[in-house]
Amino acid sequence: MIKKLLYFTLLLFNIAVLNAQTITGKVIHLNSNKPIEKAAIITNTKSGTTSDEFGTYTLNLNNVLTISISCLGYESKTITKNQLIKDNYIVNLQENVNQLDEFQLNLTKVSLDSLLIKTALNMKENYLSSPVKQDVYAIENQNLDFKKLEFELNSSSLLSRKKRKLAEKELIQFANNLQNKKPAFGTEFKATILNKKFYSEERKKEVDSYQVEDIQGYKKIDIGNGVTLENISERLQNVVLKHLSSKNTYKVKSGLFKLEDSLSLVETARVTDSLAKDNTFSDYNQSYPLRNIKYRSVFFNSSSQKNFLDLKYYEHQLEENEILGTKKYYVVSFTPNKSKSKYSGTMYIDPTDFYIKKIKYKYAEGKRGQHLNLKFLLGIKFSENQHNATIYYEKNENNNIYTAYIKETKTNYAYIDRPIKFIENAKDRNKVKFNIKIEINISEDRETFVNNITDFDSDSFKKKSKEEIKEAYKKRTSYLTKEAYEASSWKNKVLINQYLAQYN
Repeated sequence: MIKKLLYFTLLLFNIAVLNAQTITGKVIHLNSNKPIEKAAIITNTKSGTTSDEFGTYTLNLNNVLTISISCLGYESKTITKNQLIKDNYIVNLQENVNQLDEFQLNLTKVSLDSLLIKTALNMKENYLSSPVKQDVYAIENQNLDFKKLEFELNSSSLLSRKKRKLAEKELIQFANNLQNKKPAFGTEFKATILNKKFYSEERKKEVDSYQVEDIQGYKKIDIGNGVTLENISERLQNVVLKHLSSKNTYKVKSGLFKLEDSLSLVETARVTDSLAKDNTFSDYNQSYPLRNIKYRSVFFNSSSQKNFLDLKYYEHQLEENEILGTKKYYVVSFTPNKSKSKYSGTMYIDPTDFYIKKIKYKYAEGKRGQHLNLKFLLGIKFSENQHNATIYYEKNENNNIYTAYIKETKTNYAYIDRPIKFIENAKDRNKVKFNIKIEINISEDRETFVNNITDFDSDSFKKKSKEEIKEAYKKRTSYLTKEAYEASSWKNKVLINQYLAQYN
């Protein structure tokens, strides 16, 4: 009787599982039963995930027929959905005992100059050009850490004593909220992007033109009620405008610079209300991650301090060979050779095809990025203190090199001490004046992954005029709901994790 009950229970469980969409399982070593971390699990529907440090994974099996599992150091395997269910979602992987071939174990010695020359030549000749169609996945996060945020309402011939106190109270509350919440923002995008080069008469060289298709986006984080570094000034203006006459318009000045000519509470309220209800993004603006990849990773075409292969700007050293994935690479470190050169880093160079497989760099000791110090003259100071980048390159079926992945992290410091004046557009020209003092650290990180590189029929792809680009920016798409995002195949960096798993 007990056996029948157990059998019946298992039968019901399996039926329930067959109809369920999301399951949790485990990837383990075939012999030791130890959990396997960072195993890539991909279905025939192109959805997927990776296992965590405990070997655990979560997977949506809706419409799935087969599942492929792979991990660095283990033999890959493909099983059916039914087999996965039969095995109670436990996947066993056999350790891969294949060794690197003799050539890979003992890389031939090569002179440093020869290696750099061959690599530079190969990267220039074989880097993939347009027209190209590719899938682009991008994730971006920004955090604002206010070290100081002070507002002082200095004088006013427009505000009564009561309204001035109310405005001062709201400004202080606004400052306290920002300092306590430490605003943070995050977005993820998945798109198919076409790009093709056209000759620009204005710039006297070929430039890329883009077309964004099949785009999806998700706003991951929004702490601070939508406050960004860019709109703080606008938020402050709204606090003051709230207590001014709604019938009048005002000219706004900041120090030596005029910001607005005819700001009014009615118009500001209309725009603010519109933005608050807007949960969309500009489609064309999401071509930026791809543009940034080309700007950062095609450094070998530059004849400046941005070219890490250039002997004029950087000193190089051949380090001990290292293994990435299942292949051994030459490793070349570089440090600044000129005062204008800013970065130090490491390149991993393929020993057979002489192309850069991976490069990672950061500001060298004592170096920094953009720096502006007008603290005593205009009350402004800015410094880019950290910039770290890691880039991976791949080859397509035609043996062309392309940038597959880039990760950038930046830390910036900003100081602003500025007076803001509201001047009434009237005969009396009454004024409100207050002072803003902000000291802030801004940290940003961005990751972009490119795959599914294909050719496309580019005859119908025409160069966009400036007016057409402006129109393209106006096209907007709604962010995904949380439910739609959770059902996506690219949520939570799964595509990036699957890609990087082969090299970790």
